[in-house]
Amino acid sequence: MSRRIPREFVPLDQNYLRDPAIRRAGPDAELLYLRALAHAKAGGTDGFIGDYDLPVVAVAIKVRNPTSLADALVREGLWVAVAGGWRIRSWTKWNMTEAEKEIERQKKRDAAILTNHRRYHSEGKTEPGCPHCPPRLGVAS
Repeated sequence: MSRRIPREFVPLDQNYLRDPAIRRAGPDAELLYLRALAHAKAGGTDGFIGDYDLPVVAVAIKVRNPTSLADALVREGLWVAVAGGWRIRSWTKWNMTEAEKEIERQKKRDAAILTNHRRYHSEGKTEPGCPHCPPRLGVAS
């Protein structure tokens, strides 16, 4: 039996510790990278880390200047410097964008409406608000 994951999570390759870029960036930058993954997923930022969010993401990492850790991640190609902050380079390789997630949610909503229509609006039973029911004669929609 498969287990259902109760909420969203950030995919993390079990071999990430062997990634030379992670190792060259250093342990504090590695921790920042992992926290940034969680921050981006929870905030729905599509992998963007705002410069104003960096101190929050880096909280409790014993470094005076968290920007130096971000610079190490950029140097190693794990982050890309963009206007107003940084973008996690491989975010969309492993995570759907917020727009893609909304498309999936809409597909599920549409499928649920069709399922309910087939289950409850059959054999002449119709519902005025159902997009799949034919309009009733003499009833304004």
